[in-house]
Amino acid sequence: MEAVLQAAVDGFWLVFSWPNILYPVAGTLLAMLISLIPGVSGVALMAMAIPFTLTWDPLPIMLLFGAFVGGATFMGSVTAILLNIPGKNSNAATLIDGYPMAQQGRARTAIGSSAMASALGSTVGLLMLILLIPFMRPAMLWLGPAELLMLVIWGLTTVAVLARGSPVKGLAMAGIGCLLAFVGLDPHTAEPRYTFDTLFLQDGLKLVPVFIGIFALAESLELAIGSSVSISGRTRIAELKGSLFEGVASVFRHFGVFLRCSILGTLIGMIPGIGGTVASFAAYGHAAAHSKDGTFGRGDVRGVIAPEAANDAKDGGAFVPTLAFGIPGGSGTAMLLTVLTLHGIAPGRDMLTTHADLMFVLIWSLFLSNWITSLLGMACVTPLARVTLLPTQRLVPFIVVIGALAAYLYRQQMLDVVVAFIFGIVGFLLKRYDWPRIPFVIALILTPLFENYLNLTMQLQAIGRIDFWSRPGVLLLVVLTVVSLLSPHVRKRRGGQGGASA
Repeated sequence: MEAVLQAAVDGFWLVFSWPNILYPVAGTLLAMLISLIPGVSGVALMAMAIPFTLTWDPLPIMLLFGAFVGGATFMGSVTAILLNIPGKNSNAATLIDGYPMAQQGRARTAIGSSAMASALGSTVGLLMLILLIPFMRPAMLWLGPAELLMLVIWGLTTVAVLARGSPVKGLAMAGIGCLLAFVGLDPHTAEPRYTFDTLFLQDGLKLVPVFIGIFALAESLELAIGSSVSISGRTRIAELKGSLFEGVASVFRHFGVFLRCSILGTLIGMIPGIGGTVASFAAYGHAAAHSKDGTFGRGDVRGVIAPEAANDAKDGGAFVPTLAFGIPGGSGTAMLLTVLTLHGIAPGRDMLTTHADLMFVLIWSLFLSNWITSLLGMACVTPLARVTLLPTQRLVPFIVVIGALAAYLYRQQMLDVVVAFIFGIVGFLLKRYDWPRIPFVIALILTPLFENYLNLTMQLQAIGRIDFWSRPGVLLLVVLTVVSLLSPHVRKRRGGQGGASA
């Protein structure tokens, strides 16, 4: 442990010395600008930067690409809160309560809480990463396909919690999301499913155009038809409620929610292939399950704190499999792994011993990047909040154009724009008739993971390599799944008893 701490100190001074610090600062600013375009993440920036950095030394590579990983995370929550457009898939959970807060004139509070939860969440994730470095290998070997399968099922059961008003509607929408997730080629047999003999659908329904449609375009249609003068229903900054201070203070007022969700995000981030989307939705579901006042989904600040804390904390967790075993924890770390390989830096034993100082350069660069984005976000909170005051007749065309552009830029295919507009109409109808959209989104995200881990688990069970019901991790997750399913009924009964006693 002493060697780890010494490497951490050495890496810290390498990052914060002059002129090295210019690399993470520049990388952070670039990632922030790129991430303001919905659907275009830091991964795209990393891919574009690779050809220009092939001749660089390892140190500036670590400084720059560590900043790319962290710089885009927070800014996606800004568009989610202000425009109902998640900058990244992992920001979709933030808009559940963040956008209602903006509609209530509390955009400054939402952005402030998101910024502070993001910065502190990344700090918790990186501290846990440093503490876990000596124990990486045993912890990773504990998780197998069976545990990952149950983790995904646990995530799917949160739809009962997230479905505001009716768990039955939530489960129905989750079922529809599962069905649509099967569109495309079977990942195990390559057989086409529900493709109607079209090449476009062989790749399945991509999340970015679906998200843009079901949230942003649906909301723009609602604004165009409705009578609201602006997103917040207000026209002057003095009429807005909340403040940056209130948002920052809310993180400390709900510190238990923040800390639990940060730890949860870090742990989920350690699981290869899961990523920040699952972490943010799992954290949101956890926070909602422990709420007794039923305000989630209606502008509860905890609904912003929970997913943003988990979303940034997961970056620290995702470094565990990436650096220890060369297994990417998500799309960002997959691109990072490609960069390291191109420069002859092999993850594993050498990374944890010989190149430990470079590993901590990467970690501290990520830490600095997360804090820069959050501090800049807090500094710009009032100008950003003015977006909610713009007249709808000016804002709606802007949202539609940006949404269509983001859908096209994702893969440069016009059919993705068509998909976005189709789901825009679907999202509008779902909202108009009070059917929840979030369970549909969760199922669309988690079903491919469910299918993959189910296939692996069944194969291992068939050849006798595992016994599903004898694994402690499986049993623990089964209990958590049952608790998630029963929690809405328990809260309902308690609420009924409370009303009767009153």
